[in-house]
Amino acid sequence: MNKTTYLSPSRTHSKNMSLTTSASGSTTLPKGLLLSLSLLLSCASTPTPSAQVEAPMHLGEPVIDSHVHISPNMQALAVALEVFEKSGIGKFVVKSAGPVGTPRYEANLAMEKIMAGRMKSFINIDWQGIDSPAWSDLQVKALTQAKADGMVGVKVFKALGLGVRTGDGKLLSVDDPRLDPIFETCGKLGLIFAWHIADPVAFFKAPIPDNERYDELKIAESWSFYGKDFPSFNELMEAQERRIKKHPQTTFLLIHFGNNAEDLSYVDRLLTTYPNVYIDISARVPEFGRHPANEVKEFFIKHQDRILFGSDFIVSFDGKMQLGSVWHVEGEEPGIDNAVEFFTRHWRYFETDAKQIDHPTPIQGKWKVDAISLPKDVLRKLYVTNAENLIFKPQ
Repeated sequence: MNKTTYLSPSRTHSKNMSLTTSASGSTTLPKGLLLSLSLLLSCASTPTPSAQVEAPMHLGEPVIDSHVHISPNMQALAVALEVFEKSGIGKFVVKSAGPVGTPRYEANLAMEKIMAGRMKSFINIDWQGIDSPAWSDLQVKALTQAKADGMVGVKVFKALGLGVRTGDGKLLSVDDPRLDPIFETCGKLGLIFAWHIADPVAFFKAPIPDNERYDELKIAESWSFYGKDFPSFNELMEAQERRIKKHPQTTFLLIHFGNNAEDLSYVDRLLTTYPNVYIDISARVPEFGRHPANEVKEFFIKHQDRILFGSDFIVSFDGKMQLGSVWHVEGEEPGIDNAVEFFTRHWRYFETDAKQIDHPTPIQGKWKVDAISLPKDVLRKLYVTNAENLIFKPQ
């Protein structure tokens, strides 16, 4: 059986750095390991450029990717850093640090130390024990520990509302009062609540050949939320807004373009109505890119202080990559050059006025998009400033 190796940081209960495996626990390593790992990663982050890769298209400074998922081990991090180096990504934000106290969480803290300010992280909620009367209190304690450890927020996946079930077999409702302390504590502690509550509308329709996302759904069958006891897309959007309205002191980062990239007017209304709401663009260029370019451009200019660049770039423990969607496209795993092209298509969309270009993830829709040529001051906010002000600000 393959072992998963994590980086694990020193904490109050352990004076030494250790590598922890999911199968065999932890092994104490020399105190100088962190320095050695740092040097090794420094070498890994400056790969030899590939002649086949188009040069990055962006402003003359590194872009902050506010939405990535990098498994906390050396192999995954080395792959990610090579892609970032060739794509023009500087700082990055891991949205999957795991629940507080887990091996993944401990390893993620170690990775942050190695990155020395280049990386920030969001924790995830542990849904186990949801029926216990003590569950909410345990989550509040975990959030308090996460804040003390330097975490900047909580990322809640679409499992809330679409996957997590209570003891009676029913889906946990977004409005369940057991969740109230989590939202409120995030507000009190200044932790950002990053939320993925729903997928594109097509995922809530029958996964048949007529579905415009059928190519994707036939590979990732679990992404279909058609039928059964799943709430509708509109019900989830209504629940999302109820939570935002109920917790005005909590900062919400609605990822995937407010979870409703196909409806610019809906996202515009959220941003206009609720000053505590931000969005990112991760994995949704295909959706909002279908709107007329002038309308999208106007949207980005109007809300220029509230939109963050994010890619949803994933690197697993074995170094395999996911480029905003499923692992395999046409039976092939993406390589470094594919990943660089993935980012380059983002730069092309935001920085040029090219017509009918390929969007970053073709399997997310067999259509072309028109680029929006954002002004440089708006681009800088999208690429750098907004993430600096929201996520990388001093704690």
